[in-house]
Amino acid sequence: MYPIFFSSAIIVSVIFTFVGFLVNLFIVLASYKTWVARHNISASDKILCSLAVTRLLMLGLFLLNMTCFLIAPTAERSVYLSTFFLLSWMFLDASSLWFVTLLNTLYCVKITTFQHSVFVLLKHHLSLKMSRLLLACVLAPALTTLLFYVLSQTSPLPEFGTRKNSTVFDINEDILSLVTSFFLNSLPQFVLNVTSASLLINSLQRHIRKMRRNATGLWSPQTEAHVGAMKLMIFFLMLYIPHSIASLVHYLPSSVGLATRAVSLVISALYSPGHSLLLICTHPKLKTKGRQILCFSW
Repeated sequence: MYPIFFSSAIIVSVIFTFVGFLVNLFIVLASYKTWVARHNISASDKILCSLAVTRLLMLGLFLLNMTCFLIAPTAERSVYLSTFFLLSWMFLDASSLWFVTLLNTLYCVKITTFQHSVFVLLKHHLSLKMSRLLLACVLAPALTTLLFYVLSQTSPLPEFGTRKNSTVFDINEDILSLVTSFFLNSLPQFVLNVTSASLLINSLQRHIRKMRRNATGLWSPQTEAHVGAMKLMIFFLMLYIPHSIASLVHYLPSSVGLATRAVSLVISALYSPGHSLLLICTHPKLKTKGRQILCFSW
């Protein structure tokens, strides 16, 4: 029963990944079309396009990896090929998460009504420094991925290093280094995303109280922007937290049950397409273009 369940989980994850690949391809093409038409795009759209390109590469790599697994599930891979897949996936996954964090931070800074000097400074300079921040979202994962590779090759702990003289890559030997890389890549983003969501909720509550004191309608364009950005961050965290846990479970020792691995595989595969669809639904232009495509298809 378990092998059938695990095979079904692989098929479901491949379907989710393929859907995510198409969704992010749509975002990239739509952003490119906007850039060609206007020769310029907003700061948020720059982040969104960078995120979509990164996820497109990551999901494409995952599909390629799964294709190799389905074609030859019992075949042994060389250490170099497996290391390439692992490091590439870690780099692209961390880069996409940094882009999401930057996008959430931008929404928080632009929408919240705090008058603290830090927020005022960010409001005026964050968009202007966007090119450098996008570059930082690529360099930071590159450094942490390189650190992981160096640790995996030089650590004296048996479970912390790969077998350099082996032709087969045993991923279970790198649990500690993967966990270390996970915290280096994910913990700062998690703190920033939770902080941004908390600030947005607090700012929304302050805005509603202000509207009540002024005896005006509770719903306004600013309120709608608050609620939209807050929903985006909350749903992102609902997808991201299980994805992070599932990613760790996926690399635990072989003693972990096959059913647990199957569930973690599906949860991990759901994160990228789920969040990409959420971004489209909360982006007016992408939402309109998506509706046009669906109406044309039907």
